[in-house]
Amino acid sequence: MISNGNVVFQTEGRLLQELGERLVASPEVALVELVKNSYDADSASCDVSIIKLPIQTDTVSFGDEGVHTVEGDSELEDVLSIVDTGHGMTLDEFKARWMTIATSHKTMENISPRYGRRRTGQKGIGRFAVRFLGDHLTLTSIAEDKTLQKKTKVVAVFCWPNLDRETDIREAKIPYKVFEVDPSTPTGTELRIRKLKHPPSFITGSKFRADVLKIVSPLAGLESGRFSDRVEINHDKDPGFRTVLPSSIEAEADNLDIAKKVLDRCWARLTIDLSASKNQVTYKVTFNVIPGSTKLIVPLSSAISNGLVADLRFFPRRAGVFRDQGINGSAAWAWVRENVGVAIIDHGFRIKPYGFEDDDWLSVDADNAHSRRDWRSKIAVENFQIAPEIKPRPKENPALNIATNFQLIGAVFVESAPAALSASNKDLTPSMDREGFLSNEAFEQLVDIVRGGLEFLANEDKKLLLLEEERKAKEAAKSARADFRAAVQYIEKSQTLTEGDKSRLILHYTGLAAKLDEVESYDRDARRKLETMSLLGAVAGFMTHEATRIVAGLQEALEKIQLLAKRDPSLTVLVNDIQESYDAFRAQMDYTSAFINAVHLDAKITFKSAAQIKRVIDKFGHFAKERGIVVECEVDPTIEAPPIALPIYSGILLNLYTNALKAILAAESLALVPKIVFRGWNEPKWHIVEVLDTGIGIPPELHKRIFDPLFTTTSRLNNPLGSGMGLGLSLVDELLSQLKGKIEIVDPPSGFATCIRIALPRS
Repeated sequence: MISNGNVVFQTEGRLLQELGERLVASPEVALVELVKNSYDADSASCDVSIIKLPIQTDTVSFGDEGVHTVEGDSELEDVLSIVDTGHGMTLDEFKARWMTIATSHKTMENISPRYGRRRTGQKGIGRFAVRFLGDHLTLTSIAEDKTLQKKTKVVAVFCWPNLDRETDIREAKIPYKVFEVDPSTPTGTELRIRKLKHPPSFITGSKFRADVLKIVSPLAGLESGRFSDRVEINHDKDPGFRTVLPSSIEAEADNLDIAKKVLDRCWARLTIDLSASKNQVTYKVTFNVIPGSTKLIVPLSSAISNGLVADLRFFPRRAGVFRDQGINGSAAWAWVRENVGVAIIDHGFRIKPYGFEDDDWLSVDADNAHSRRDWRSKIAVENFQIAPEIKPRPKENPALNIATNFQLIGAVFVESAPAALSASNKDLTPSMDREGFLSNEAFEQLVDIVRGGLEFLANEDKKLLLLEEERKAKEAAKSARADFRAAVQYIEKSQTLTEGDKSRLILHYTGLAAKLDEVESYDRDARRKLETMSLLGAVAGFMTHEATRIVAGLQEALEKIQLLAKRDPSLTVLVNDIQESYDAFRAQMDYTSAFINAVHLDAKITFKSAAQIKRVIDKFGHFAKERGIVVECEVDPTIEAPPIALPIYSGILLNLYTNALKAILAAESLALVPKIVFRGWNEPKWHIVEVLDTGIGIPPELHKRIFDPLFTTTSRLNNPLGSGMGLGLSLVDELLSQLKGKIEIVDPPSGFATCIRIALPRS
């Protein structure tokens, strides 16, 4: 043996840079971490602003007043100032807390001394949030030093680039000075961050301000139950906490005023209370249009040690939600659009990304898009199953009635347990970069509990809608019978009419009344739809451009996940699912781009009909396959289409194909096997293509109207292909007329509900 002993870890100063970039995900998250420090320090507010100060060099000195001064230019630079009125830090506290990386101080002393607030910080990463925002920091903190029995001011200066260059972090020196101040000087801490890494305009931008305020000021008007009371025994009454950003005061006041008004006028309210001590979760649904509420209590043993409370408000676009409520309907709906989403509030602060734009942590948007016909949560499956005969009926299936993120405003209130105090790693635990929670048993339960609540709401809402529909039907029938009786009585009393005339008049009277109502409704809807559709051209062009950009971003993200999967095999299944979805989306984008490019060329060519039909089926076949719809092409491979622009032919096929898919999805009975068949052949003068389906069918009396613009038989809620606009067959009819072709509905063969035939001239 040459030698033995023990060694210790050493780390370079650049570790601080790594931690700053790894532990903080974005500027708003960085700022929120500093705001949390103010909250934990028992401050009543945190004021954030951009101030102008002389540009400084990296040579540090201190003036008599304690604020460091540096010789340099007379030019001014933008400095981010963060000020609170909390209890501040003494020198000992500064050394033990601020200068200790990953301190356990807030874990061990998780209640603040003045107001008894439950502290939000857990990992001691506030200083790294500063590192993320700028290269230089001046910290000034005034506190009551009980050891010295006087009030002190600590001033410390951090130059992060200099610290990064240190080869041993233990040799990194932070200059500081301590001054005695007048006893009347208010306590608190100010952070001045300069050499900002982001343009100063980021803090005044409306989106940044909105994101920060959403995190630090959870929506007023939502009730957090037992998590709202932060006052502990033997502590002063908490005055509350607010964050002040540039230009945010007036907007915040206005927001508080309208928030309560709108939230109180929701269509329905869902509350959830998970009590860990009682091992049960309680759901309650209340509708504004009817008195009383419905409760569901489910026994549940949970890994969420502190339980949860949720308050969710449901805002479907239904007539009368804000009518006669003392609030402007347009303003109310605008406010709803700006605040939609289901947030998670941990220790009084909102956790990203839950409930923010494009987040779907409860999978409600995904299930709505795919017309999921069964419950997702264990709670719903075990407590209010959907009967098998109800699942195929869109008007009765409550799973198709699940609220989407664009209809929900609400929050789930929790208090995650610090890792050091948690009995196991199964409890709710914030992720390292402060974006979301770790995916463990507790978080999976949280998702299932909240999703179960939304499914309970959907179930109760569907019951209410069906009862209302039944009530209206009875009233309409009663009114119609009353009108009919009055008309019959008047005609029967006529002295100049024969019995035959009376019978004919009664028949014509009822028929004309029904047709008049139908025509007025159709005219009103048609005018509204035409106004909306005049904007679709610009929207379609923008979406095509944006989709191309999204595909590129998805490809880059997929490549990174594939690299991670090599290190973590558990990601393999996820990678395969993403790859499959990406390939399908990319294929449809390629097809769309080719279609648009061909439109501009407008070249008439001949081609094999079967090949083009199969291409349409292949490109959009994933949708049908997922829903068990069989699609077949019974066209001889040798059949040629007449000279025609390829996008025109493809567009006609695609319209007929999607119409058939919608017809099958709209069918309330699965008596026939879901199936679509393309048939085609050539006659001496005509090229014929037929599309057959087993959908809802078209009544004979509608055969003529089916080709009218904006008339549709497939308009229904929750159709993943979108509600029918009534343009598909009208557009096909118009195109075929220009080509001197024709379209008609013919009697379908046995086993099919509809057969639509198109004919194109061969010469």
